[in-house]
Amino acid sequence: MLATEFLADLVGRLESREFRYALVGSIATMSFGEPRATLDIDIVISLDSSDLTAIEGLFPSPDFYLSIHSARGAVRIKSQFNVIHPASGMKIDFFVAGDTIEISQLEHRIRRRILPGLDAWCSPPEELVTKKLLYHRMGASDKHLRDIASMLRISPDQIDLPRLRAMTSQHGVRDLLERVLEGSSDS
Repeated sequence: MLATEFLADLVGRLESREFRYALVGSIATMSFGEPRATLDIDIVISLDSSDLTAIEGLFPSPDFYLSIHSARGAVRIKSQFNVIHPASGMKIDFFVAGDTIEISQLEHRIRRRILPGLDAWCSPPEELVTKKLLYHRMGASDKHLRDIASMLRISPDQIDLPRLRAMTSQHGVRDLLERVLEGSSDS
């Protein structure tokens, strides 16, 4: 299965059960910026323990690997669990909405064209940028800064800069945002 087919299948599975989700991470970022290689799909999702049977049914073994024990723990403490599709090597990282940015990603999610002929719910760009700046600050790679610069260069009209500045100030990463903005205005 190609990555594009896998993504389309995943969106169809989630929407067939009307889960409240938002694509985040590199897939959502690419919808505002430049494409880049990735083997995982990051999703913020609203789940409680009553949803786990449906999740398990959407990702049955042996086609998928899902530790229901890990999913149950993630729902309980609002953290992350994975679903792996061994045949393709693709991995889905589900982030159970718990922190203020993840909750905002669901509350303000937007419907976007992510592939030709495929629309899906995505995080707003302001939340994407803020999360990427937080990951960068925690020591993650510079790919996050490159993703942000790409978003600012390609989709500046789709990013509410005052809202982004307020959000990054609230989360202590405004200095990183200004550094990226400075660099993107030099190009």
